[in-house]
Formats: sequence, structure tokens, C-alpha cells
Amino acid sequence: MASVYGERWEVVKSLPEGGQAHVFLVKDLRGGGETRYVLKRLKNINRIERFKREIEAIRNLQHENIVRSIDFNLGEGKPYFVTEFCEGGSLAEGEPFWRGFPLRALELFRQICEGVAHAHRQGIIHRDLKPENIFLRTKEGPAVVGDFGICFVEDDGTRVTLIEEAVGSRLFIAPELEDGRVLEVSSKADTYSLGKLLYWLMSGGRVFSRERHRERDWDLKGYNHAAPSWWNNIYLEHVNRLLDFMIRPDPGERIVADNVLTELAKVTRWVSKEFTPISKEIKQPCVYCGYGHYVLQAKGAQVRNFGFTPVGNPDWRILTCDACGHVQAFRVDQAQRQDWWS
Repeated sequence: MASVYGERWEVVKSLPEGGQAHVFLVKDLRGGGETRYVLKRLKNINRIERFKREIEAIRNLQHENIVRSIDFNLGEGKPYFVTEFCEGGSLAEGEPFWRGFPLRALELFRQICEGVAHAHRQGIIHRDLKPENIFLRTKEGPAVVGDFGICFVEDDGTRVTLIEEAVGSRLFIAPELEDGRVLEVSSKADTYSLGKLLYWLMSGGRVFSRERHRERDWDLKGYNHAAPSWWNNIYLEHVNRLLDFMIRPDPGERIVADNVLTELAKVTRWVSKEFTPISKEIKQPCVYCGYGHYVLQAKGAQVRNFGFTPVGNPDWRILTCDACGHVQAFRVDQAQRQDWWS
């Protein structure tokens, strides 16, 4: 005979367990039993405070990109709560429809950031963002943030996790949370994890410890000496520059989730339109012939060789395509981002 919780939720089958709870696929006996839900039952009653915290967090976070709370019961010796069932499973187990499609991955990441940013506005820090805790309502999304079991509430500073207890997945958590001894929990800890999630989505599921996304073997652009530009996709440099503001060891140097959303909108536009990422490390393909690459030919007073008559002391850069001779001219002294030319 199938188990029933609260005279309402009948177990259909067991699902993979979490660290703190038994997890079941259930149906609602009051609603006809056609729609499926997820029921989490606490394993260890000594962890009841953490369990309560997850329930309260989800109940108070009504957002399209956060898992929906349906029901809960903290009595009867077997505390449980019920949430929506996400057909697509977690990012870790779902069909990776975004793999090889940067714009799909960026849109999925936007949805995740929307949910996390909403939680931060309510004073709730997740602390355990990873592919296993992001779910897909259907096989192709949208993405929703779940599993708030070790979240931190800024309003009262209540600590559910013991001070010496590490939190989160080692490859996704911020370094300041790694040993569990941080006294002040910041929303920027989630920013670090979001950066690791963005990299995971864009790279086809690769993970690394700490801050390695700029190392050649881990660079999203995909180092390829046989490729004309030495990279498989130079436009992913735009994503790298967003990661630079997220995957940083010092929390004070990271941006917050709302700022991630602002920058992400720009990055998505730059990647979709294939705007050139200016960098001396990247060979620039010619926008005219599409075959050659731009080579620096002159700067400063040298531009006289190209018919320019500089007045004063302008900082010129003249580049020509090594295949067709197409010319690109820049006034670096007029640029806001002069560091690109350093």
C-alpha cells in the first residue's frame, strides 16, 4: 500500500535523496491525482530548524524563477513539505538543450539570475547554487531556483548551519564559505556561485576549483592554434569579461546579482550581434572579406603614412587586414576603455 502524507499526498515513487531529506514523487488525492508534485521528508529531526528555514524561504519567495511551494506539515513526527514537480529535472540531470548554443545558455542563466536577484531583494542568500539545485519546469525551461535548505536570512542573521560547518558544493561555493567560518554572509557569495554556473552552462558542463576561467585550457573561447584567430569562438570573450566581475576571491570586488542582470543584457547583445571583443590577445577577423585578420600598422605620428595629418598629440591606431587591406582607424585618446589598447 502506498504511503500517504497528511491524508492528501500519495507517494508514486522515490526520487534521488538529498543530504537532509527523503524525496518522493507524489500525487494530490484531493485534486484527482493527475498532477505530480515533489514531497521532501526530513531524515533527521535534529535538523528541523534548517528544514523550517527552507520552507519559509520558498513560501516567502513568490517568483516565476523560484520553485513553487504547495504545502507543508511540521508535525506528526515526519515533517515534510511539498513543491511543484519540474518535468525537466535539474540542470545536472536534464537534457542539455543549451549545449553548443551560447544564446540559449545565456537566456537560461538570465532566468536563474532573476530568481536569485529576487531572493536577494527579500534578504535571502541561497549559499548553495549549483546545477543540482536549478530545475527546469519543462524539458526546455524555464529555469527555477530550488533547494534553499542552507539559505541565510539577512533580516535576522539567523544561522542554521553550524559555524564550523562548510556549506555548498566545493566547486561552486565562494571561497569565504568553504570552511563555514565566515561571520558575515554576503549576497556576493551567491554572485561567485552564479559565475561558476554561467561558466558551467557555457562550457558544456566543465567545472574547476577557484578562479581559473582565464587560464588558456579553461578559456571559454576555446584555444585552437589551428583556427585562424587561434580561438574557436572569440565572441565568448564578452562572457569572460562578465565572469571577471563574478569569479573573484575577494567579495568586495564582485558585483551583486542585480548588476549581473544589467551586464548580462549587454553581453547577450554583444554575443548575438558578434561585436568584436577588443583585445591584443585576440586576432580580429576582417569585417569586409571575412578571410584575413587586422594587424596593427601604425600609431601616433606614424598615421601620416596613411594620409592622416595629426594635429596636437592624438593617439591613433591604424589596423589593416592582412588579406584584403581593409583599414580600421581608432582614436584611443577618445575612448572610454583605453585599457583595451594597453
